[in-house]
Amino acid sequence: MQKLIAGLAFLSLMCGPCAFAQDSGRAAKPDSPSSFLPSAYRPLPPHFQPRRVIAADTDKVSEAPPPLPSYEQPAIPAQGYLWAPGFWAWRKSVPDYFWVPGTWVLPPQPGLLWTPPYWSRVDGGYAFHGGYWAERVGFYGGIGYGYGYTGDGYQGGRWENGAFAYNRTVNNLGSLAIDNTYDQAVTADGNAVRVSFNGGRRGTAAQPTKDQEALADARHVGATAEQQKHFQLAARDRSLFSKQNNGEPGVAATRRAGVLDGAGITRSGARTLDHNAQSGDDVTTGANARPIGVSKIEGAPGEQAPAAK
Repeated sequence: MQKLIAGLAFLSLMCGPCAFAQDSGRAAKPDSPSSFLPSAYRPLPPHFQPRRVIAADTDKVSEAPPPLPSYEQPAIPAQGYLWAPGFWAWRKSVPDYFWVPGTWVLPPQPGLLWTPPYWSRVDGGYAFHGGYWAERVGFYGGIGYGYGYTGDGYQGGRWENGAFAYNRTVNNLGSLAIDNTYDQAVTADGNAVRVSFNGGRRGTAAQPTKDQEALADARHVGATAEQQKHFQLAARDRSLFSKQNNGEPGVAATRRAGVLDGAGITRSGARTLDHNAQSGDDVTTGANARPIGVSKIEGAPGEQAPAAK
């Protein structure tokens, strides 16, 4: 009996390391076969904090972003919302540009204005510069996004004593009775091609001022939670990718961030109505959108003379 016990103990000592090695080898194998390929449209990480691009440390895109689409601005949903213009973003895993629809958003706190993202031509490709909130509007590449964003600064409104005053000339206030308004004509350098990037032979030629460079490097507030959600939804919508829509997204602008269907959706190609004569609910839906009459408003993106959007 003692010999049997001793033999079993010796056998366990000899086979134990082998069994452990086999278990370790099995644990090292992937959970799925090597032939399994993840979806190219997997969800983005649960955060989107735009930041200034440093060309030397950032992945570049070899192809230029598509021209900016033309679209009608939906009516503001409520007082206090500010306009954030749409822009092209890049999904590396696809790979393709996708359109992030313009939308109305609440600022993170009173007194802040939105500096839109933009692309710039750099050595070896195109680099993305994220947007941010600050007390002043910084450099956004000279891109004529429209609706107050003419390429330099913002002429769509201003903060006065803690309340935002809207320039009715370039904002669709619908039927809302907003007391803090004013009328100021906004003109922009017209461009038949709605350029969406800065630099190179085909991009805008704008250069940041020293003050704008300092603002970009200073501490500022990133995109809000609703802007992050809006961005993530756009990145998962196949119809918003340029190879699917040929640069003309079906959802070009939304009335509320994170809502990509239903009422208050406008598609690319729709032109701007006279906002002073438009009712609050008279907005073109994504399913029934169609081009409409050219506006007489200076700076409106539907005209040929003013700049994009």
